[in-house]
Amino acid sequence: MTQEHGATQQTQLVTQVYELTKAIEHAASLADWRRAAAIAEERSPLLMSITAEQEPAALELIRRIQTVDHTTLADARQSQMELATEYRAAMDRTQSVSQYHRVAFF
Repeated sequence: MTQEHGATQQTQLVTQVYELTKAIEHAASLADWRRAAAIAEERSPLLMSITAEQEPAALELIRRIQTVDHTTLADARQSQMELATEYRAAMDRTQSVSQYHRVAFF
């Protein structure tokens, strides 16, 4: 009976981690990276509490969590690259304006 109770608790834990994972995915889809990071921080200790022995339903949820995490990480990397490109372009424009002002006023 104790093993069944432990398995039920683990399944509930995996379900909770999955729900938090979906919340991270949603925040990331809105480019709300602060919210995604806050949820990930909340999820982390729960994720570390998942044991190796799992029921089949929990294993399926774990596979879904891994898939969502992989996709979200890829999206985050893409967003980071886009932001870096935009930042470099803005810095180049700022430098060009600064050079123009130096030349125009001297």
